[in-house]
Amino acid sequence: MIRKLLCGTAILILAYLALIQWKIWGHVKRSVDASLQGQGQQTGDSVQRVYSFSFSKYTETGERELEIEGDTANILAEQVKLMNVIAKAYAEESPVTITADHGTFDKASGDVYLNQNVVATTEDGARLITEELVIHPDKSGMETEIKAKVKRENIHIEGLGAKSNAAIGHVKFKKNVTVVIQDPNSDSDIPTVITCDGPLEIDYKRNVAHFKHNVVAKDDRGTLSSDYMDVFYDKGTRRVSKMLARGNVVILDKEGNKSYSDTAIYLADEGRMILGGDVDAEYRSEITARESELFGGGF
Repeated sequence: MIRKLLCGTAILILAYLALIQWKIWGHVKRSVDASLQGQGQQTGDSVQRVYSFSFSKYTETGERELEIEGDTANILAEQVKLMNVIAKAYAEESPVTITADHGTFDKASGDVYLNQNVVATTEDGARLITEELVIHPDKSGMETEIKAKVKRENIHIEGLGAKSNAAIGHVKFKKNVTVVIQDPNSDSDIPTVITCDGPLEIDYKRNVAHFKHNVVAKDDRGTLSSDYMDVFYDKGTRRVSKMLARGNVVILDKEGNKSYSDTAIYLADEGRMILGGDVDAEYRSEITARESELFGGGF
C-alpha cells in the first residue's frame, strides 16, 4: 500500500515538472520568434535605408555632370530622400558646391530639390543663398521661386525668384530686387544701392546688369530713377563705371537740384551726367545753360 502511494506521488511530481518545462519552452519559443521577426523587419529596413549615400551622374560624352552625397537615403524610391546634402554640379567654367539640410533626388528627371539652409558656392567665392533650390544638371542651371541672395565680390543682390547658371556667372531675379555695390576704392562707406520692381539680369562675364521697372539708384551723390537702367562696372576696380537710364529719367543731386529727361548717361570716371531727349530742370542753386546739359559731381 505504501509502495503504491509513493509511486503515485512520484508520478504526480514528474507530471508537474513536465508541465512547468513545457510552459518554459513555450515562453522561450515565443521570445525567439518575436526576436527573429524583429530582426527580419530590421533587415527589411536596412535594405531600403542606408546611412551613407553617394551618387554620380555623367553626360553622354562621359563628363561628370552631378555628384550627390547625403547621410541617409531611401534608395529604392523613385525620389531619393536625403539629409545633410552636399551636391556638386559641374559647368564649363568651374563646379559649384551646394549644401543643404534636406534634399530629394528625382531619378526620372535627374533634378535635385534642396531645402533649408541652401548655399551654393563657386570656386571663385560667389554664393547663392536661399531656403529652396532646384538643380537642373542637364541644363547646367538652378533656380528658386522664393527669396534669394547672390553675393559676388563687392556686389550683393537680393530678390524674389532667382535663376542662375551652374557657375553663378549669369543670374536673373524676377522681382523686388535690391543691389548693393560697395566701391572698394571709395573713401565713403555709403554704397550704391539700386532697387527695381524687376526683373533684373546680371551678366558677370560682360560686367553689366539690366534693371527693369521703377529703377532707383542712390548713393552719397544723389538719386537717379528711371523705367530701365543698364549698369556697367569695371572688373578690375570693381566699381560702377557707367549708368545708362531710359524712360522717365529723374535726377536729384545732393544740392537739391532736379532734372527730367528721356535718357541719361552717367560717366563715373568723369563724374558727369549727359541728358538726352526732352530735358527739363528745377534748380535750387545757380547754374549755367551749358551745365544744364553736362552736370558735374555725380547725379
